[in-house]
Amino acid sequence: MTETPNPTSTGWRQELTAWYWPMLGGLAMVLLLQFGVQALWQWSLPFWLVIVLYLAFAAGLSSVLGRLATEHKTEKTPVHPASAWPVSGPIRYLGRYSVLFTFLPSSLLSILNPWQLTQQLKQLAGQAKVHRRMRGHYDELDSYQNKAVYRLPFAGEWLIFNGGLTPGTSHSWDVLAQRYAYDFVVADVSFRRHRNQGTRLADYFCYDAPILAAADGVVVDIQDGINPAPLVGFAVCDFLCRHFAGNYLVIQHADGEFGVYAHLIKGSITCKLGEKVQQGQQIGRCGHTGHSTEPHLHFHLQDGISLFSSMGLPIRFQDTLVDGEQKTSPVALERGQRVEQPH
Repeated sequence: MTETPNPTSTGWRQELTAWYWPMLGGLAMVLLLQFGVQALWQWSLPFWLVIVLYLAFAAGLSSVLGRLATEHKTEKTPVHPASAWPVSGPIRYLGRYSVLFTFLPSSLLSILNPWQLTQQLKQLAGQAKVHRRMRGHYDELDSYQNKAVYRLPFAGEWLIFNGGLTPGTSHSWDVLAQRYAYDFVVADVSFRRHRNQGTRLADYFCYDAPILAAADGVVVDIQDGINPAPLVGFAVCDFLCRHFAGNYLVIQHADGEFGVYAHLIKGSITCKLGEKVQQGQQIGRCGHTGHSTEPHLHFHLQDGISLFSSMGLPIRFQDTLVDGEQKTSPVALERGQRVEQPH
């Protein structure tokens, strides 16, 4: 029998269409062109032209594959109000879709970075592995009950910039490990996330804020030593860094529940591998490292240690203020909500 396509069962294939095939296809096309020019005219394309052609081929493939995928969709995802939030930094003068001109092209260059290329290939293999394991079981995640009791991983009021339990609010529905991830920022009443022009890290309200353990646990993975992403305020992807998640921690909070805290400031991680941490303990500081468009905290729960071959898990937070309303039972959060952990 053939499997009926649906958002849960085809997630890793959609990720292939949206990201990996354009990158690999664009690279293959420019290499073939280079070899052809060399064989026919004994001339090598200059490096700058190779990069330009690669970006053009990858963008073209992404557009074509995206249109083909859209034609086969039966439902259209409604536009979220967050699409009207202001863009951070001077890049905002290019309009709502300014990141299409900066972050996406620069992220395509990550295929030239051997560390990030390896990570992308591991993620590609991991996606397929997770899908095989989860086939027929995705719906069970709708009723998943957390084994640990979780609180928000920060103090004060923060805004959920990305995240939710549905494709329309999800951080990255097609990236299975990050399906239920959250991006947290601090924003004013008009949803601006920084003061001044936003060209300095210190301009951002959440930058350098303490990040806290969401539950008791044991540190099982650490990445540190990565510098801030370049050109803050211009949404340039750091395609030269050693890890796309920047500086991060993975904490095992329960059997089969691992919390990932990413994009932390270099040198701010306060615990060591194998160390036990307590809920509410400071473990790092909010930063702008790895593939980050602006300073923020990326946080998600997954069922294994690996960032590449784990399945993301829904997470419900205990005793949380959501848009000023006290929630007495564990609650799943959603993009656009302002959340705070009462003392």
